[in-house]
Amino acid sequence: MTSRRGAAFLVALGIVLAGCTMDSTPSGSADSSVVEAVDTTVAETTDTVVETTIETTTTSTTTTVPKVDFTCVTLLKCQFANLAGVDFSLLKLEFTDFSVADLTGASLVRANLKQTVLIRTNLTNADLTGANLSGANLTGAVIAGANFTNATLTNAVICGIDPTTAVGITDKQLAEAQMFRDKGNRYCP
Repeated sequence: MTSRRGAAFLVALGIVLAGCTMDSTPSGSADSSVVEAVDTTVAETTDTVVETTIETTTTSTTTTVPKVDFTCVTLLKCQFANLAGVDFSLLKLEFTDFSVADLTGASLVRANLKQTVLIRTNLTNADLTGANLSGANLTGAVIAGANFTNATLTNAVICGIDPTTAVGITDKQLAEAQMFRDKGNRYCP
């Protein structure tokens, strides 16, 4: 059973790699190499385990893949996910758990992040312009360089972060949020 799952994985990997173009520069160049499809057929036997290896030789350091469209996608649990640079603009992401996710440079312009869990999430240089963060939990999030211009922070839990490192956070936004301090008489929830 394990060898069948492994074979299925290799077949899927071969199909995915067959369409990838690998370039030596992010913008592409004339000398790019295309990964050839590999026959990953596995013979049905009872005593023999057949393993297929995909061999690829390339000097490229980057792969250019088409931009992913997340329209109409429902995300629920994205804990520990690497979502750096992903465009989530205008999406409804209410109640999504992005705990400890890397959203560095992500675009969340006018996204609905109501009640979203962003505990210890890396939002460095993320664009949250006009995003709805009502009731979101930003405990321990890294927000250096993140743009919160016109973002709604009503009842958002802000704890263990320094709002002065972000861009566009106003006193009005902070007054609407639930501010907690690590030291003093109010503690993080």
